[in-house]
Amino acid sequence: MARLLTLCLCAMITLASTPVEAQNKKGAKRRPVAKKKTDAKTPKLPPLKTPADKQKFLAAIRDSMPVRRAGSNLRYTSSDLDRSLEYRVGRDRSFARLIDDERFVRRVHFDLVGRPPLAKEVRDFVADDTSSKRPRLIDRLLTTDAYARKWARYWKNVIFFEATANRNRTNPKALEDWLAAEFKKGTSWDAIVAELVSAMPIRDKKKKDQKDDWSQKTGPNNFVLAFENKPPLLAAQTARLFMGISIQCAECHDHPFDSWKREQFHELAAFFSRGKYYMPSLEASSKKTEMTPKFLLGEQPPITLTTHQRRVAIAAYLVYNQDNYWFARSFVNRIWNELIGDGFYAVDSLGPDQECLHPSVVNRIAAVFRYRKFDPKWVFRLLMNSRAYQRDIQTIDRDEELFTAVRPIRLNSDQVKASVLRLTGADRGISQAVDREFRQDPSVPQRDLEGTIQQALFLMNNPALQNKLKTGKLTKRLLTIKQPRLLLTQLYLAVLARRPTDSEFTRGLKHLRDVTNRTEAVEDLLWVLVNSTEFLTKR
Repeated sequence: MARLLTLCLCAMITLASTPVEAQNKKGAKRRPVAKKKTDAKTPKLPPLKTPADKQKFLAAIRDSMPVRRAGSNLRYTSSDLDRSLEYRVGRDRSFARLIDDERFVRRVHFDLVGRPPLAKEVRDFVADDTSSKRPRLIDRLLTTDAYARKWARYWKNVIFFEATANRNRTNPKALEDWLAAEFKKGTSWDAIVAELVSAMPIRDKKKKDQKDDWSQKTGPNNFVLAFENKPPLLAAQTARLFMGISIQCAECHDHPFDSWKREQFHELAAFFSRGKYYMPSLEASSKKTEMTPKFLLGEQPPITLTTHQRRVAIAAYLVYNQDNYWFARSFVNRIWNELIGDGFYAVDSLGPDQECLHPSVVNRIAAVFRYRKFDPKWVFRLLMNSRAYQRDIQTIDRDEELFTAVRPIRLNSDQVKASVLRLTGADRGISQAVDREFRQDPSVPQRDLEGTIQQALFLMNNPALQNKLKTGKLTKRLLTIKQPRLLLTQLYLAVLARRPTDSEFTRGLKHLRDVTNRTEAVEDLLWVLVNSTEFLTKR
């Protein structure tokens, strides 16, 4: 990898030198070549400040990778995934059955566009009798703006949940908007991460009293600004978010559970320094050791680089180093964790000495993801068209049972908000309350997430929410329906995106008969569904 980086840097130097060496033809004729001055300045490497410069530099490295060319024609389908996974899990295990169309359409909408499907979308999908309707639905949703926005918001939340910076010095919305535009364009994951890691915001002192003094309106700058542009924080978060490994402990001492050394942490941090970088001594605070930028796997820039160039270099080592299997595997594991409810390893908890479940499976997916030019949509198609994704939900207690079913997954605040506002209509107060009560760390495994009393009380008796439910369009529409069975069907489709079961029909019809005030009966049924576990679960 160091040789590849050297070749690319030399190529960039050659390009930069062309204007100096290409003298005008008239002057060249008057002066023989032998008499050319030899004290001309050595051409400098381009500063690589613009996104176009950086992407050109990164593309040169990416396209020089022989392993990518060799594997570019590899195919790995959802059926291949299921066969290999079921073999590893064990065919003698009891696998959950596949979900029906109503559950599938709801699950896919929450996962790809962050909202429940409309009643019409459910009915149309169920009525479609073609065998290709599930892959077609996935493909269609992957082309929508809602898909781009949903996953842009996810990564924004991942980055900012542990952000340490003063929010007056960051602009999370700008980051989300930029990510949404990139996902919409179909930008590859490597290009997105390289732009984030190599961002180099510089403060404009003339704007010190303004909100954009660090150019935080420029989306990618906010990854760096979220962690105060501090080398140790950026080193730790780059490894955590984009390699899935935790090295923060190594800032002060050798990692207690992994083989990372303290020197490795500070060599990585040196890439993000604006000048020379020093590792403080543990014995005496006044003593410091200058550290040379070096990637975690040992690679280091072959020549002296400027601050901007070092950040592009670390992005290149992170994304295109053939030995850095963590980059591709981390993305695959995060997406798998979001869709299935369990990862091959705990998010952000992989290291050289940490356990990974079924490594041959996740490594194969990650390898083909790299060969497919880091296309995020390929990962979604692979996983969502598999039996592993389309299985019913079950509580999973032992690691041996992982991937025999989908773990019950709690909806995040954005998904809960989309479900609630579908019933109440737009309401800023309710929206902010949902964000506050249902906020959760996107990096925490599902098995460790629990509901709170505040969340339950909000859905049960929040005055604004209850008033909106009683006076909303859904309640008014339901009250105009004379046939009880049709009323119940419309109610369940609107709230839970499915039709009621036979037993739910029986109980609902009885309640409508027993309660003489029809308005109260409908409000009761709506309240029960909104406060059901199913309303907050991606079933």
